[in-house]
Amino acid sequence: MSDQLLQKIIKIFIYVLMGVSAVFIVFFYFGGVVEGTAGTEYEQPVVTEAFIIWAYILAGLALLFTILFPLIRMILNPQHAKKTGIGIVVVALVVFVSYQLASDEPLQLAAESEWNTPEVVQWAGAGLGTLYTLLALAFLSILYTELVRFFK
Repeated sequence: MSDQLLQKIIKIFIYVLMGVSAVFIVFFYFGGVVEGTAGTEYEQPVVTEAFIIWAYILAGLALLFTILFPLIRMILNPQHAKKTGIGIVVVALVVFVSYQLASDEPLQLAAESEWNTPEVVQWAGAGLGTLYTLLALAFLSILYTELVRFFK
């Protein structure tokens, strides 16, 4: 498959996703509200559940393509496989270190929660640690790139 054809297919796919999203937005704001909630502080659009499902679908597609495209690139261009592999190992290492450093002590909440378990708390802490570490690495890489360009 040629690059131009692939780019055209991707462009059409993106426009379809944007179009469906625009339709959901229009229905969300102008499609009416659930009976009994109209005029109250908790007014709920009729399509709220469908809108949330659509958001899950978009997030799933983003995750799928985030995993799929690097794999396709590695297969089509094995020279870049080393760089992609290094990136995957770095992210896995950051997640591992964040998990090891995260506390598993349940939170002291006013009300009990089924989510306040040592496993969930540790994974939540690992997720936050991973997020902060990757944000810091992204910021530092941007700063490094700009400084190198400035001094060249």
